[in-house]
Amino acid sequence: SLPRTCLRITAPVSLLDDFSRFSAISSVHAFPKMRLMARDHEPDLVAGSGELRVVSANRFEFTLIGEPENPAYVFEQMRRQQDDRYDGLSRFRLVLEEDDGTAYAGGWTVPSFRTGDGAWTFEGETESFMGGGRSELTPTGSTEVRFLIPTRHHAAQMLAHFVTTPRDRLPPEPRFDLEVMGQTVTFRFDRALSMLTISTPASESLPLTYTENWLGEPLRILFGQLVFPRMVARVQSDGHAMLAVRPSPPWTRDSDWTALWIDETAGWDKAGFWTLYAALLTHVASARTGDGRNFEANPVTHFHEEVIQAARGSRWVWAMTLASSIEGLVSMLYSRGTRREDADLDANTQLICHIRAWSGDHALKEAAIRAVQRTAEVTTAVAMRALVADAAITRDQVKAWQKVRHAVMHGNLVSPYSSQEDDETLVALADLMRALIRRIVGLGPVAGDAARPANA
Repeated sequence: SLPRTCLRITAPVSLLDDFSRFSAISSVHAFPKMRLMARDHEPDLVAGSGELRVVSANRFEFTLIGEPENPAYVFEQMRRQQDDRYDGLSRFRLVLEEDDGTAYAGGWTVPSFRTGDGAWTFEGETESFMGGGRSELTPTGSTEVRFLIPTRHHAAQMLAHFVTTPRDRLPPEPRFDLEVMGQTVTFRFDRALSMLTISTPASESLPLTYTENWLGEPLRILFGQLVFPRMVARVQSDGHAMLAVRPSPPWTRDSDWTALWIDETAGWDKAGFWTLYAALLTHVASARTGDGRNFEANPVTHFHEEVIQAARGSRWVWAMTLASSIEGLVSMLYSRGTRREDADLDANTQLICHIRAWSGDHALKEAAIRAVQRTAEVTTAVAMRALVADAAITRDQVKAWQKVRHAVMHGNLVSPYSSQEDDETLVALADLMRALIRRIVGLGPVAGDAARPANA
């Protein structure tokens, strides 16, 4: 559980303003008390002192020096973790405490250690850094997240243009209020720090905990980058807050061409950008699984994340991931096994009966029956033809997918070198992915020239 803290912060200053000292890259934070916890209701491994180092935006390291009360217990716990390394609960939890008693959670870790005559040294990495605070009382609570936006990336220039306020209602700092599902989502962009802040009151449609992840999903799709919150504030209605510094993966221009917001003719269309963000967030927040809401990324976001990461690989990896993600997106529009509206079910039934009456090889007979049954289902190819007829995608995009899909999935390598033909195929696949995402979130296609991969 999260340790209680007592950060002395008062409104209207954001809780994250004070907590941001723990996010500063290359900063070192000494703690007089540190301990490694095992499972709930089990003794700690060790207690001592040490430091937390913010090595980069994506990495936290720590050193703890202390003398275990029971060295045999430490070896036993380490062995248990190694024997069952896929059990997340076999990892250890780092807790850090300041002189005034303020405590922080350093997240899960599997450290290395060096024994000594007295004190031992434990070192490792942590996933995040969390604490707590107090804010003013609110009717419902609120969520605030902050994102690092690389200064030299075009996203920084776009956000500086998009996050603005009408001149007749200028606040102390530029902001933009966006209505999403009846709720106000507020954006602020600090040009000096290149930091994007998004905040919103908690509500049924944007509840606490889930929303801190949801707010970043549209950004990953729009910019084609692994945009995750660097800092998070989850404020309860009674004023209690959870504050966190999280890993923020680096951006790379290699994946810029995968972005949804890539049409150069609309690059400075402020209204169009916010319409897309609102549609994406609405889709993410409205999605439900069998158990209700989900902490994991929406399938649309997840498919896009795979394409973003594949953009750092070879052109063959690009092609395979794009083709597979496109098929996954189509399946979100047309569930597998859906019956075709034009299927002649009576004819199918008659043919299946005829095949069953055949006295030949049983395995061959069953294969023929499955093939006939599939003709009545909406396959990916059939779904794409329907989308072409509905002007959601183009024939050229479908041809590019058909050209690549079967070839790359059966071991035919894509040329590692750029050529006009291959580049046009990859661009068409990226355009098809963008068109499908727009369709899924309820927006129509957009005209304009697509961008090429950066190294094409």
